[in-house]
Amino acid sequence: MKANLPEGDLDGVSRTVGALWKQLCGKHILFTGASGFFGSWMLETFLHANQTLGLGAKAVAVTRSGMQFAKQLPHLASHPQVEVLEADVASVPTPEGPVDFVIHSIVPDTGTPLPETASFFQAATQQLLDIALQKNASAFLLCSTGAVYQPKDPPAPFSERDPLVPLDGPLSYRQIRRRVEEQCSQALANRRTALKIARGFTFVGPRLPLDGNFAVGNFLHDALAGRTITVKGNGTPIRSYLYAADMAAWLWIILLKGSNRASYNVGSGEAITIGDLAKTIGTLFMQDVCIEGAPVPGTAPSCYLPQIGSALFPEKPISLPESLNRTTSWHQTSASMQARP
Repeated sequence: MKANLPEGDLDGVSRTVGALWKQLCGKHILFTGASGFFGSWMLETFLHANQTLGLGAKAVAVTRSGMQFAKQLPHLASHPQVEVLEADVASVPTPEGPVDFVIHSIVPDTGTPLPETASFFQAATQQLLDIALQKNASAFLLCSTGAVYQPKDPPAPFSERDPLVPLDGPLSYRQIRRRVEEQCSQALANRRTALKIARGFTFVGPRLPLDGNFAVGNFLHDALAGRTITVKGNGTPIRSYLYAADMAAWLWIILLKGSNRASYNVGSGEAITIGDLAKTIGTLFMQDVCIEGAPVPGTAPSCYLPQIGSALFPEKPISLPESLNRTTSWHQTSASMQARP
């Protein structure tokens, strides 16, 4: 069982989104990926605002396993304002009641081969688009990724105006996600349902997997276990980490205030190398750090950073040290809960 999100984070998201929440009064929101990182943050922050602000809104949470959802997040699965819809997202039945907003944040399981990944995204996206159009939803939020940008040489931060990877060519994860954006853009062109695209970069916070393909999660996993923090590469790649509460707030702001058919980068502009990230976590936990590789002379480090210039978002997101402290505290609380008899 995963612990509830911190009350302070839930309150912070409610404050940041502010008066925009009023647009959800009496509305019905369809959430996908409700047990995942993006989806659970969106669902829980919604339920908190719904209760504290008296919005009278309802959620329909799509999950592939209602039993697993109830086991992992019982406080969400059993919430009176949540209707759990167990289904393969590619064959989600159209809800009987209204659907005013659709949040598309579901992704296939890690390790899914590229052809199956492409099929998953195409089918799931089409099903959600069909529901949005049939129900005349006000807006459709697509949680995309910064991977859709064409890599730069030399590496540099990406802005929303930069070229995207081509739709043709060899199959790749970048291209698959780019096709999803194009699929949504074509389906919702000249329709009542507004399309909002959020291109996520890298994040840290409660519920980010510690055993996945996320460097910050792997480092925290080592540190929490009392092990040497190990960097598999040379530590030179440049990343940034937006705290999950800021991520959720920005996604809500994009959905409720963003321009139709516009794309927005969601991430931190506070750059850090992977090696320095490991050292920062090592200092926090007083653990040793081992960087296995060595820099290659004359080779520019990879850079996966967003340019953040939208006036939609707060100027100062939560800092990386504070983000790491909050994430650590949550995992320690969650571990304590799981250890109880």
